[in-house]
Amino acid sequence: MDHRIKQSNTQHPGLTRAMSFFDVACLGINSVVGAGIFLLPGQLFHLAGNAALWVFPLCGVLCFIISLCFAEMGGMYSKTGGAYLYAREAFGPFVGFLVGWMMWLSSIIGWASVASGFGLYLEYFLPTGNGWLSKTILAGLIIVLSAINYFGVKPGAKTINFFTVGKLMSLFIFIGVGLFFMHGNNPSLPTFNKGVQGGFLDGNFNAAAIVALYAYTGFEFVVVPAEEMRRPQRDIPRVLFLVLMIATGLYIVIQIVATGTFPGLAASDKPLADAARYFMGTGGGVIIGVGALLSIGGINAGIALTSPRSLYVLSVDGFFPKIFSKIHPVHHTPYVAIIVNTALTLLLSLTGSFKYLIAASVMVSILQYIPTCLAVVALRRYRPELERSYKIPGGYCIPIFALVICGWLIFHVELKVAAATAIAIAVSLPFYFKKRSDKNR
Repeated sequence: MDHRIKQSNTQHPGLTRAMSFFDVACLGINSVVGAGIFLLPGQLFHLAGNAALWVFPLCGVLCFIISLCFAEMGGMYSKTGGAYLYAREAFGPFVGFLVGWMMWLSSIIGWASVASGFGLYLEYFLPTGNGWLSKTILAGLIIVLSAINYFGVKPGAKTINFFTVGKLMSLFIFIGVGLFFMHGNNPSLPTFNKGVQGGFLDGNFNAAAIVALYAYTGFEFVVVPAEEMRRPQRDIPRVLFLVLMIATGLYIVIQIVATGTFPGLAASDKPLADAARYFMGTGGGVIIGVGALLSIGGINAGIALTSPRSLYVLSVDGFFPKIFSKIHPVHHTPYVAIIVNTALTLLLSLTGSFKYLIAASVMVSILQYIPTCLAVVALRRYRPELERSYKIPGGYCIPIFALVICGWLIFHVELKVAAATAIAIAVSLPFYFKKRSDKNR
């Protein structure tokens, strides 16, 4: 354990610490506030009716509890890897590898899902029957964002900052204008005991909570590029708290406005744009549609930056061929990992279903949360002397409660998604055992 801890604080040669606190904060907001809030309010209302108004407060509390574990672990390490690094340091290479594999899958599936969401909103501006044009633009977006990150972490961070400001402006417009139309178009905002499919805390509400969790997944990627942050141990805990408070506040108000202004919410696959067009006219729909494209484009930019780092660190540690860990001599980026991730994301985004990709993204995200929560307990018990810039109050209560939350979430994931995840884990095992056999020769 001592040797591993020492190694964990050694920076990989070639990576540069270029990300300021503002860059990390924008990365965090951008990673969380993305496709979900523009695409999910309609699905949530369809599943849980007016009880959907409680979904985002619940998910915000659940994710905040889990994020506390990431904050404590992020305050201990300054190396690239995130949940993979934490699991490896606490439980050894095998568990670390499985978590790293899940992280990599999560990043690719997550990128493909938000890219597919971009395609849905893009159709808002295109003539009907031009699906090929939407897919062409989508592929171009993925390639352009990958190219930007190929040329350095700072250009990638600046791109994220631009998209973050743009998306927040459109959401504030939706909230600011929509609040004035709630009582005019929907004079009696319904009570929470009736819904389209069911009531508060029934099976449909649980399903809605799982779907809503997609709008929060992404906070775990904030910790991944720690080795390219100027002050990761100070900035990561602060950014995690800031991001989840901002996201939860936005989501709650947006769901209230959408529910209170748009009677056709349950049937809409572009709920915010359709709601804005309903109460602001065509111009409102265009404003929110552009904001959605900026938002979803921004989260594409964020994952384009963080996703290749998961493949890179697995390659550095010998689980994948060394070629994936090559650092560009001029731009100081893992350029081969960027190219591989781009190709896989293009394949998934152009062939996969948005709804199925959401469920898969949530499942593999939960499998990152569990070992991070366990690592807090393990390292407190066996390595209490390690320096921590932040420590969760209350002893082991919060990490254990976070594990209970993760268990509840997994229990409510669809069986076919869990089965597909199990197959993905099984596919990863040959890579680990090949490395182990090579080491023993």
